[in-house]
Amino acid sequence: MTISLCVIAGNETAHIKTMLDSFVGIIDELSLVRAIGSQEPDDTEQLARDWCERNAVPIVFSDYRNGVTAQAWRHVDSFARARNQAFAQGTGDWLLWADCDDVLTDATDLRERLKELTEDVLMLRCPYDVRGTGKKLQRERIIRRTAFASGRVWHHDVHENLLLLPNDLHNEWAVPVWRHQPVAIKQSNRKRNLAILGRSIAESATQYFYVHQEHYCAGNKTAAEQFGRIALSFPNLDDSFRYEVQLNLARLVASRREALQFALGAHGVFPWCREAIASVIMLAFERNDGRRASFWAERMMSLPEPKEKDRPWTHEVKWYGWAGLDLAARSYRLADNPRKADGLQWAFHKHEKPAIRLTQKTLGDSTRSVSFREAWLGTAAQPETVEHVFLVRPDDKETMAMSKQFIHDVGQPRAVERAMISVHIEDGMVPPHDWDKLVLASGVTLIDAENIKEILAAKKP
Repeated sequence: MTISLCVIAGNETAHIKTMLDSFVGIIDELSLVRAIGSQEPDDTEQLARDWCERNAVPIVFSDYRNGVTAQAWRHVDSFARARNQAFAQGTGDWLLWADCDDVLTDATDLRERLKELTEDVLMLRCPYDVRGTGKKLQRERIIRRTAFASGRVWHHDVHENLLLLPNDLHNEWAVPVWRHQPVAIKQSNRKRNLAILGRSIAESATQYFYVHQEHYCAGNKTAAEQFGRIALSFPNLDDSFRYEVQLNLARLVASRREALQFALGAHGVFPWCREAIASVIMLAFERNDGRRASFWAERMMSLPEPKEKDRPWTHEVKWYGWAGLDLAARSYRLADNPRKADGLQWAFHKHEKPAIRLTQKTLGDSTRSVSFREAWLGTAAQPETVEHVFLVRPDDKETMAMSKQFIHDVGQPRAVERAMISVHIEDGMVPPHDWDKLVLASGVTLIDAENIKEILAAKKP
């Protein structure tokens, strides 16, 4: 049994080696397609060839050429066609793929598991961990070459999917995991995807959804709302897409009443999922409505994490862990039920005292303050080990009103408990991923806004 890794590569000198290193000992062949539009090539091909020579892995290489109307583009014009080219030149019994800014994890027994499969299993879907979003998507990752050769090819120019036949058997695996791990966020990717979609768009619900999603992620609120409404007008829009569009529109529209309608509409699509209820709770926060927030918090906390087959593709794990507990605790505090909030907070910290107390000094803009709080907790490797405390001024009416939802101090920070590391930050400070590991490794027990930047800039342990 042989395995080919099929890769589409732009100019990816910053990523290609790290990605390939995660496949050492797993693949028997690299099928590499360079897709750079009208750009001059960098050293990506040579780095890939050098890696293959060091690891005794054969390489098959070719260039993808854009269509006639996209010759001047500085990027690929169809991910589906480029991926089909990479798969077509692979010779392994199994064809798997990764983007250059992905890494493979938990794959030590991949070969043995593939050998155990019956011949009727044509494809395997595995988790895709998009760091910083709380989402783990199931993507088509591994396909038999015989299945690809007989017509199970990639389609859609952007966000390509594998075209399976109705009775094709595929398995869902929890491991290995593909982790999205770019060196930096590629802001140009949104413009690229919109250009591709604009060229290929047809009267289809799926394409309108993806145009909406690209505009939403790029921050183009007016266009995202426009295309989202169009996508919802299609009665055949996939339930997962309908769920995601309505959640996005609940965050986009100006009218709170309409936002609530979209959030409740999403809840109606997947009533056993927590994402939509979290959206309803946050809309209640905007109205300072503790009664409704706590009502929906009860409902949210009663829902267990759904099985894979019952989840939308945008399933957000965080609402079934620390983020769900935290949101519910905020709801109960707003509803003047601090005892119940404290109980949830205790569950959030897994019945142990947190190792880090994160005190955030805030003033004036409560929405901005909350977003930075979420950024710090969301990027922590172990948020359950962090106790967050807002430090507010008694004369600041806006943040005083906001702080009711949270653990907070007024005027002066509380005394630090023994064995806790005290970290002081201010609004506007953006943390790196796994910042709590850097804090714990620093050996410093009192960290203020002056030395926090130096500690967070240190090499990760």
